[in-house]
Amino acid sequence: MVRKSMPLSGAAWSFVGATLQESVALYRALGIPAVDLIALPGSVLDSSAVIRHPAQEARRIIRLKAQVANLIFCFSANFFERALNHRDPAIRSTNVTHFASVAEFCQRCSIPSVTLLPGVFQTGWSRAKSQAVSAQALNELTEIGARHGVIVAFEAHTGSILESPKDTLDFLQANPQLRLTLDYSHFVYGGHSQPDIDPLVPYAAHVHLRQGAPGVLQSRWDSGSIDFVALLQKLKAARYPGYLGIEYEHDAWLDLDRIDVMTETIKMRNLVRSTAASAKL
Repeated sequence: MVRKSMPLSGAAWSFVGATLQESVALYRALGIPAVDLIALPGSVLDSSAVIRHPAQEARRIIRLKAQVANLIFCFSANFFERALNHRDPAIRSTNVTHFASVAEFCQRCSIPSVTLLPGVFQTGWSRAKSQAVSAQALNELTEIGARHGVIVAFEAHTGSILESPKDTLDFLQANPQLRLTLDYSHFVYGGHSQPDIDPLVPYAAHVHLRQGAPGVLQSRWDSGSIDFVALLQKLKAARYPGYLGIEYEHDAWLDLDRIDVMTETIKMRNLVRSTAASAKL
């Protein structure tokens, strides 16, 4: 059953303004036993604080008394200032140095995987070079994570160097050490079909679940185009070992604030439960 082999987690950033403890309590009330965290400069989990004081910040997470399924770690508040493939080698070197603290933080509070963003296209660089520099950085960070028992994954996302399933698959096949945080909604938003995305399933270290449609990154359940029963079956066939992270967001970026986060979270939870109960998994 899904709840045993692929347990649910919920994005702690879904409930804007809530403390981490409040987010944990909300998900527990919904029967979702784990949370995903995000670290951003100035957020409730400040990425700068994690870098400076990994042990101290880990103790704060441990006090939540909740399993954390995954950490999205952002070196900056946007996609470009500290991109993994930044043109400035000094920034790339600083990212690597700081990531050792991130891996220590994850190890201390038993977070099994960390998600990073792969970077953006760099002015004056070819597509191939932008991707190659990202791959070099991710491979180095993956080795640091491995020394701490932490899986490093990247999320192919809208606005990054990896917006298509084909580019992402090529990137993974060229770098077999790398793992993926898989979110169908980003690819569907760009007009890609579900069968185009399915070959990425075996590379998943973490999975985000939210409904989407072409041109709509985050949609209401009834207007979305992703077949989640089919996706769950693909994950089971691939013996996916991780969590299913429900990720609905309330944010002005790409109109993510046009749905009710709680309603859509419950609908996704119910779909996963009913799929398990009907013995389709």
